Amino acid sequence: MSFIYKLPINSGFFVVKNIALIFVVVLVAGLAGCGNDRLGGDTQADSGDDPVSESSSAEGVQPEASPVLPVKSSETFVVQSADRWSTLTGFTRARNAMTLVTEESGRVHKVVADVGDTLGEHGLFAELDTTFIELDLAGNRADQQRLKSDLNYNKKEMERYEALVRDQNAAQSTLDNNIRAHQAALQQLRAKQIEERVLMERMKRFSLLGPAGWKIVTRYIEPGEWVTKGEKVAELGRYDVLLVPYALTSAEYRALKDQGETVDLKLTDLNRIIKARVIHVSPGFDPQTRKINVDLEIAEGDFEFRGGIRTELKLGLPDPGGAVIVPESALVKAYEEYFLMTPDDNRVRVVLMGGADGNMRRVSSSNVRPGDRFLLYP
Repeated sequence: MSFIYKLPINSGFFVVKNIALIFVVVLVAGLAGCGNDRLGGDTQADSGDDPVSESSSAEGVQPEASPVLPVKSSETFVVQSADRWSTLTGFTRARNAMTLVTEESGRVHKVVADVGDTLGEHGLFAELDTTFIELDLAGNRADQQRLKSDLNYNKKEMERYEALVRDQNAAQSTLDNNIRAHQAALQQLRAKQIEERVLMERMKRFSLLGPAGWKIVTRYIEPGEWVTKGEKVAELGRYDVLLVPYALTSAEYRALKDQGETVDLKLTDLNRIIKARVIHVSPGFDPQTRKINVDLEIAEGDFEFRGGIRTELKLGLPDPGGAVIVPESALVKAYEEYFLMTPDDNRVRVVLMGGADGNMRRVSSSNVRPGDRFLLYP
């Protein structure tokens, strides 16, 4: 006998529902197992066991280079004084100057040179009329001829009476008178010869001469004019060499000596630099300006040598505040202050005062003096 158990319809729905729930639980458990395997793989990759990951990291990422630290240099430099430039202005003038005067009185016969002309080889400037001096000279020579004639006659008489006295045919007194007359004529002749030399010398003075090569600066006479002895006739100057006078303080004079035998002068009007040398230095000083008078000489140059050319003399004077010049690379800045480093690695504080030529800086410090050494690249 068969037994059949019939479930109700609602019971069948409950069985299907339970089966579906079990399926979902099994599916979730399977997914969870797969997830545990993936985390393990990730962990292995992180630990560096995966060879693919190591090669990829080696090829794609380069190691970061370590920074290169600057190497400290032991190179040093010498501190220089921070000079301030003093520009002095002067004007050229003749190397030598003179006033030409006449040594004789007379009428001006001719003038052979004018203002600006250069005296020739013999230095002749003008000539005075020599008529009267020539007449005096002619009279002197006539007197000499007369005295020579008297001298010859007295000599013969003296010799004749010497023979008569030896023979005792004439008195000794007569011979003595002849000897005296002969000696007197001889002395007169010598006096006239000296007078002739004086007249000849005066004749030369009627030609007004100056040094050859000098130039006429001022002319005071004209042809036909009467001039007296000692009167000025012209002003002359030597312009083949020029002179430039300066008045210098003691500091400026020391700076000039430091430049050596020759110094540079700038011709302001001509815009060129020439060489000059110190030719005169006064041992005293001007009591009003309290400066030393110094003359510079210009002997060479490709320009017209004349007076009145403006020149400039530049002298480097030490800074009155004691400032010095140092390279910019030697300064170390820390906490808004600047320092110099000694070769012994000691810091010396300085005050930055400004820039200078090139990469130099002006600094000041009571512990820094010209000639001190510091590191160039601290």
